[in-house]
Amino acid sequence: MNSHTTVIVDWHGPYSYSEVEEAPERGNGLYLATGKLKYGREATIQYCGITEGSFIGRLKTHHKVHEINREQEFWLGIIQYPGDASRHFLELAESIIIYFWQPALNERKRVNVPKPITLVNKWFKKDGAPRRRQHTMCKHLDDVISWDGKLWRSGNLRVWEEEI
Repeated sequence: MNSHTTVIVDWHGPYSYSEVEEAPERGNGLYLATGKLKYGREATIQYCGITEGSFIGRLKTHHKVHEINREQEFWLGIIQYPGDASRHFLELAESIIIYFWQPALNERKRVNVPKPITLVNKWFKKDGAPRRRQHTMCKHLDDVISWDGKLWRSGNLRVWEEEI
């Protein structure tokens, strides 16, 4: 029987490159680079990556994100569960996003089926307020994506007030 991992990511954004530069202490997580490529018509998620250092340190030297030359923005993801998220969990979350979403600039990792994982994506505005509706840029990236090795499951969560 395969082991099955659950990872919960809190995504904040979208940020401009200069806004990521202004918060150099933020890091150790995943990032989504969005926008349009040279001949692209639609702004969309173009790349998903991870960093164990600061986000800006990774983006400064990145070989792919600079190909996004119009409407470039970034979503910064911090793993909330498990609490001691090592590189292993960053890579698991990255692998299911890339395989499920197929971002244009992630050529190498799009072909590898991920290990069994359930990824829960929670979306927040830059100020930390929860997003009640999904941002148009991420509308095709479901809040929950689950792969058990045989079947895919996906869907979106509804954000409720404290009192139901």
